[in-house]
Amino acid sequence: MVAPIAIFAFNRPNLLRRTLMALARNPLASASPLTIFCDGPRNEQDEPSTQAVRELARTAEGFLSVDVVERPTNMGCASSVIDGLTQMFSLHERLIVIEDDILTSPHTLRFLNDGLVRYAESENIFNISAWSPPHVARAVPAGYPYDVYAIPRFNCWGWASWRDRFIGIDWSVGDYGTFKRSPYLRMLFNAGGEDLSAMLDAQMQGKINSWAIRADYARFKKHMLGINPLHSYTLNIGMGSGTHTTTKTAYWDSDISLALEVASFPKVIGVDEAIRKVYHDSYYGEKRSLPQRIFHRLSHLLRQCTLLA
Repeated sequence: MVAPIAIFAFNRPNLLRRTLMALARNPLASASPLTIFCDGPRNEQDEPSTQAVRELARTAEGFLSVDVVERPTNMGCASSVIDGLTQMFSLHERLIVIEDDILTSPHTLRFLNDGLVRYAESENIFNISAWSPPHVARAVPAGYPYDVYAIPRFNCWGWASWRDRFIGIDWSVGDYGTFKRSPYLRMLFNAGGEDLSAMLDAQMQGKINSWAIRADYARFKKHMLGINPLHSYTLNIGMGSGTHTTTKTAYWDSDISLALEVASFPKVIGVDEAIRKVYHDSYYGEKRSLPQRIFHRLSHLLRQCTLLA
C-alpha cells in the first residue's frame, strides 16, 4: 500500500510550487493521497503570501487526492507540524512527510515507501529519511554493500515513519531535567552529532521552537536509529528563508540526480562506526575549535569503552 503524504507550508508560495511540481513527477504520486497543512498569517504582512500558499495548495495536481487544511490562525512551525502529525497518524499506520522547501527526486516516493515496507517490523528503526549529508557518500568504506545506512539521528528533510513510533511522544520533554544533568546521557544523545544536546537545550530554554529535535529525543529514548540513503533523494531549497534555516549555505546541498531508482535495503542493519564518525563530524564542518576536537576525541574514547564494557 502506498503511504499518504503530508506537506507543511506557511508563507513561501514560490518554494511550495517547486516542491509540489517535483513531488508530482514521482511515478507513485498518482497513487498517493496528499494532505497540505497551511499555517495562518502571523500579521497583516503575511496575509498575501499565506493566501497565495492556500490558493496554490487547492490547485495541486498529480496525486490520488488532495486535502487542504487551512489554519485559521498562526500556530507556528512546531505546533503546526506536531498537530498535523498527530492528526495524520491517528488516521494512518504510515506516513510520508515533506516540508514546503524540499525538492524531491522522481524516485523519492519509491524509496520511502520501500523503506516503510522493509522496516515496518524492525523494533530498532524509527524512521526512513530521504536526505543524507553529502559528505557521507564521499567517505563510505570500500566494499560497503548497501545503498542505505543506519545512524543515531532523525533527519526531517523528507522522511517517513509509522504510527507506533510517533504516537505517545512526550512533546513537552518531561524528563529534560534528568537529561540536562547527565553528562552520560548527553554524550549518548550526541552520537549522531555534538549539536543534538545543544539544540535540545535551546528548545527547552525557549531559544528555538523545533518539533524535530523533540522527535529526535524521542527516537533516542526508544533506543532507535534512522535509516539514511547514501545518495540523497531530496534537496533543501529553503536555506536562508526558513524558521530554523536562516543562513544561506550550500554546505548541505546534495546532487539528487544520483538518487537510485531502486535502493538495496538490508533486512537487519546496525551502525557502521566509520560512517557514523563521518556523519557525526559533518555537523561541525570547518568550525570545530581545538577544545571541541579534544572533547570529541575524549567522548569517542569513552563511548568505545562503554560499548566494550
